[in-house]
Amino acid sequence: MITGPAGAGKSTLADAWARSRPTPTVHISLDDVRDWVKSGYANPEDGWGVLSERQYAVARRCVARAVHEYARIGYSCVVDDAVFPDWEAVSLAGWERELGCIAVQLVVLIPSLDALQERNSARSGRRRLSSGMIEIIHERMSGWRDSGASLIDNSHIGVDETVGLLNEVLRQG
Repeated sequence: MITGPAGAGKSTLADAWARSRPTPTVHISLDDVRDWVKSGYANPEDGWGVLSERQYAVARRCVARAVHEYARIGYSCVVDDAVFPDWEAVSLAGWERELGCIAVQLVVLIPSLDALQERNSARSGRRRLSSGMIEIIHERMSGWRDSGASLIDNSHIGVDETVGLLNEVLRQG
C-alpha cells in the first residue's frame, strides 16, 4: 500500500514499481476506481459527507476484492490511496478490515509542501486540488512521521530513484 498526500506521486510510483517487478504484479489506484462514477460523483474537496464516504467505502471494497482475486492466482498487488493516520473513514485499519488475511505493508510518500504544490499545479480535472486543500492534506498526513510507518521523502528525486528506495524499504520489511 502506497500512501501520501495528493500530488505525492503515489500512482506514478506504484505504476513504475509494478512494471519493474520480475513476477506478475498488479497496480490498482483507488482514485481510478472512484473515477468510475460518471454522474453523481461526490468530490471530497467539496466537503466530506455521507455520499463521499459511501463512494469511498465502495471503491475500497472493490479494490480489496480485486486484490483478493489477483492474489488468489499468485499476483502481487500494489494499491495507492490517500490513507490518513488519524481519520477512521480513510484509515489503514479500514484497508486491513477489507483485505482480511492479506498482509498490508504501508509505505508513505511524504514530500515537502512546495513539491506538492508544484506537482498539483500540473494536474487537471478532479485530480487538481486547490492550494489550500493541498496544505490541509499535507498537514493531516504529517501524523505518519511519528507513526513508525516506512517513509520516503521524494521531494527532489525522480521516479526511478524512488522505486529503488521503495525496493529497499520492502527488503527491510
